[in-house]
This record gives sequence, C-alpha cells and structure tokens, in this order.
Amino acid sequence: MERKRKVRELDSSYIRQYEQVSDEKIRKQKGLIRRLTALFLIGAVVGTMITMAIHTQVKALEEKEEQKQELQAKLKELEDEQSFLEQEVINYNDLEYIAEVARRDYFLSKEGETLFKLPNASSD
Repeated sequence: MERKRKVRELDSSYIRQYEQVSDEKIRKQKGLIRRLTALFLIGAVVGTMITMAIHTQVKALEEKEEQKQELQAKLKELEDEQSFLEQEVINYNDLEYIAEVARRDYFLSKEGETLFKLPNASSD
C-alpha cells in the first residue's frame, strides 16, 4: 500500500499577506542592489575619467614647466649677448677704442710709431 501524504496549505489571508510582504522585501532588496551597483559603476567610470584628466594635466604642466625653464635659460643667454653687443656699440662709437683695436688686430700705428709683435709666452 502506498501511502500518499497530502499536505494541505492553509489558505488564510494572513499567509497571503505575509508572502506579499516577503516578496515585496525581496523585490526592494534586489532593486536596491541594482541601484547601488549602477551607482558604483557610474562612480567608478567618473572617477577613472577624472583621474585620467588630472594625470594628463599634470603631465602637460610638467612639460610646460620644463619648456619654461629652457626658455628662461635662453632668455638669460640672449640678455647677456644683448648687453655685450650694446657695450660693443658704445665702444665702436669711441674713436680711442677703434684706434686701439686697429693697432692690436691690424698692426696699424700712429705716425712715427713702431710696433713689435712679441710671441705669446706659454707655460709648458
């Protein structure tokens, strides 16, 4: 003989209401988990984009800083050269300086003057 057990559910409004509340809680939890997951993913994407943008800007700023230092060094050299050239202009407007350069570089002499070129003494 086969015994069949029949379990009969109670069909009461309390059990239906309890199941509805339980199903509602589960549905709300799933919705909360979905929203939090989506929010986390959006936050991660935005955070990554911000980090990449900051990294790019820092790199560009470092390159600009190096370029600025190079240009400042070049500016210093050009200012020194300008100062030298301005002094040369002043010197070449002075007749005594021109005469000295002519005597030194081109061996020109004044009337009645004799120039002697001496070898440079080198300390070997």
